[in-house]
Amino acid sequence: MENPVAQASEARGATVGAVEHAIAVLRCLSGSPEPLGINEIARRIGLHKSSISRLVATLVAARLVERDAASARIKLGPGLVLLAAPVLAELHIKDLVRPALEELAARSGETASFNMWDGSDAVTIEQVPGPGAVRIFSEPGRRDPGHCTACGKILLAHEPQEAIEAYCAGALERFNARTITDPAGLRQELTTSRQRGYALNVGELDGEISAIAAVTHDARGKVVGSITVTVPSYRFTPERQEELIAMVVETARRVSRSQG
Repeated sequence: MENPVAQASEARGATVGAVEHAIAVLRCLSGSPEPLGINEIARRIGLHKSSISRLVATLVAARLVERDAASARIKLGPGLVLLAAPVLAELHIKDLVRPALEELAARSGETASFNMWDGSDAVTIEQVPGPGAVRIFSEPGRRDPGHCTACGKILLAHEPQEAIEAYCAGALERFNARTITDPAGLRQELTTSRQRGYALNVGELDGEISAIAAVTHDARGKVVGSITVTVPSYRFTPERQEELIAMVVETARRVSRSQG
């Protein structure tokens, strides 16, 4: 079998070798129905396993690939979906969540969205404006911080503890007086959100915008993303919050069942 890296180099002339190799790893994994070990990837691509190990470590950090929990073998990661979020609006990959978002937007009258965590922000994958929406809040590709948005908080809350600590140790940008900028306060907020099953944003990023979010899971119980309803703050009353919490949590559970 011909070496795909050599083929690519010959076809394009002077290119960046490390990037070519990373692309070759991604294409190798994309063409395999099962996760692959480092040695198998190295054999298929024609590179030394130490080089593949370094490439994989870099791709794992970017969530472009991930290690299978059961076998520790390598497979494509959700970061690829997040990277392509603006393009996905024109494709049919989001058909699984779109009907649920449409129903939620119709019932709530507000903007409903599906978000995924990319390691630093929550990224909007799909959104449906409700009949009462006064503006578009969550266009596909939008990135929301983990410390001051509902989708960001609930997704960060379900990350491993070391990832939460790393986020809390970073700069927590203040957007207004409601923004949580204290690491201890953020840790408590994340714990509360995880325990009760949903997160709130009461004007913490933009004083005029509030939201509720709950996570969805795959068949193995792994968090996939979040269902979010975004609301103008002026109508985010305690009574309205209770109504929307029930709708969002129920929709997230229904999407999780459909992914099983």
